[in-house]
Amino acid sequence: MTLLAATATATGDSAGSLLLFALVMGAGYIAACVIWPFRACRHCRGIGRFPSPTGRAWRPCHHCNGTGAKLRLGRRIYTHFKNTRDRGTR
Repeated sequence: MTLLAATATATGDSAGSLLLFALVMGAGYIAACVIWPFRACRHCRGIGRFPSPTGRAWRPCHHCNGTGAKLRLGRRIYTHFKNTRDRGTR
């Protein structure tokens, strides 16, 4: 005969900790968007250019216009709402 032990699980604790985790991660992302508004371009990996097929010349990345940086999504959303507010108060 096997004995099963009863364990108490608190569902409120896990939901609260999940919410706290989401808030901390959101605050961290907002801080990253304020401090570092640009991220490396995914296509050129932040270099801003691609080698030609022969490897002897370089051409600029057309996704980031040769800068190697792209604006973060959170910063784009912030700028959109800021511009919307500015247009509405004039």
